[in-house]
Amino acid sequence: MRCVPNKKFVAVLLGLMIVFPTQSLAAKTGDALIPLGQSIGVQLKLDKPTFVHDVLIDEKWWFKNGDQIVSLNETPIGSIDDWKKTSKETKEPKVSVEFLRENKKQAVLVSAEQLESMLPFIRDHTEGIGTITYVDPETNEYGALGHQIIDQQISGKPPFLGGTIFLSEIARIHKSTPGNPGYKIAKQASIHLEAGNVKANTVYGVFGHLVESSMQKGDAIPTLKSHNIKKGKAELYTAIDGNDVKAYQIDIIKVEDTTFEFVVTDKELIEKTGGILQGMSGSPIVQNGKFAGAITHMVVDNPVKGAAISIQEMIKKQP
Repeated sequence: MRCVPNKKFVAVLLGLMIVFPTQSLAAKTGDALIPLGQSIGVQLKLDKPTFVHDVLIDEKWWFKNGDQIVSLNETPIGSIDDWKKTSKETKEPKVSVEFLRENKKQAVLVSAEQLESMLPFIRDHTEGIGTITYVDPETNEYGALGHQIIDQQISGKPPFLGGTIFLSEIARIHKSTPGNPGYKIAKQASIHLEAGNVKANTVYGVFGHLVESSMQKGDAIPTLKSHNIKKGKAELYTAIDGNDVKAYQIDIIKVEDTTFEFVVTDKELIEKTGGILQGMSGSPIVQNGKFAGAITHMVVDNPVKGAAISIQEMIKKQP
């Protein structure tokens, strides 16, 4: 994602949280898509249980943040539950932990007590919130977030085996102020009810298929070619209360090749949020009744200003 030069930007997802096949899952033509704007929770299952902190084993040796667990005493470990089950069944005083560090296999002996104490520092999934951007009415394929999920604790883009999105509701808002990005505080709308799967997590967002009746949808609208996005008035669609998606006024102030800058002018949105929030990543932008793009970044020192990717670029999945 090309950020706007000479500006201080921050990605407005949640900074994971958080990738993958570059083969297109986009709309068949991209000529007409349904803009959404609902808040979603995203959960990715990690390829292997992974340390998210450095853990001291003895005075000379550590597990490092990002180490991926392969096996315990040669028993494959694919999840936290596997770790718990295998460590509970182990009778030996020492257990061989095989792991990957920088794609190289290593092994170390640890005690049963150490196995239990390490558990809080291991995760088998990564998660966060964002905004779903569009759905293709013909294929039910969706795109969300507008940028890649990066897991801050793992300090990179973790490999994953699959994922799920859940419809969420905004419970509270922490307003943005200059120098301090605000954020959405969300809760899952329907416990254990999947809204869709996650097939790819690329530099242009999260992509997959929606469950047919998982969320309310409107009508498909034409998508704007990048070169047809113009300076001037537009609307962003997002949820800041529950999952009620509303349109808010913005002005597009600069258009580049595949990105554009905008300023929030809607008094209600500024009053309630201070401008752009973490969690708004992926909020669709519509200009003159046509689908222009999705929010990707905000200006930290001036949260009413932000950047977006054009929708035609986003559905390519990769630059």
